Amino acid sequence: MFCDRCGQQLSDNAQFCIACGKALGPGVVPVVVTAPQDGRVGRHIKILASLWLVYGVLRFMAMAWIFLIGRTILPSFVQDIVVGAGPFPSHFPLSRLISGGLMFAGLASGVFGILYLVAAWGLFERKPWARILTLVIGFIVLIRFPFGTALGIYTLWVLLPSPAGQEYERLAGSRV
Repeated sequence: MFCDRCGQQLSDNAQFCIACGKALGPGVVPVVVTAPQDGRVGRHIKILASLWLVYGVLRFMAMAWIFLIGRTILPSFVQDIVVGAGPFPSHFPLSRLISGGLMFAGLASGVFGILYLVAAWGLFERKPWARILTLVIGFIVLIRFPFGTALGIYTLWVLLPSPAGQEYERLAGSRV
């Protein structure tokens, strides 16, 4: 229970406020203050940040596997394959093309992994820019069926509505 004059927290059987001295007699109704209920963002922000963290770690694991395959395993299988037909000249090493493509895919996976981890950290810390970054990458991952699509839909459901933006700003402002 709280004093209705100064807001001081009081015990349930108090007769006077210990801060301002106001009498809390039998005719006085004490004011009970409850914490405001969190909205959708407040209830789901930790789950969403955790999912982005896991998704970022999985992207780094994918990058490691792509690099491992692209640099060690694959070249030994297709080393100096000669392609005599098609648009390639007869001396074209196919293994370099495949290895280069896998290296590009690995780097792209790593860059997106970093973005996902930064978004997760920003959501955990309630940074003002984290909502926008997470919404942008949430739209991008919609095309990565099935897990990216599910995470993108969940992200948009939590962070996209206008009231969610206002709530996130309030949450971010309270963490400063």
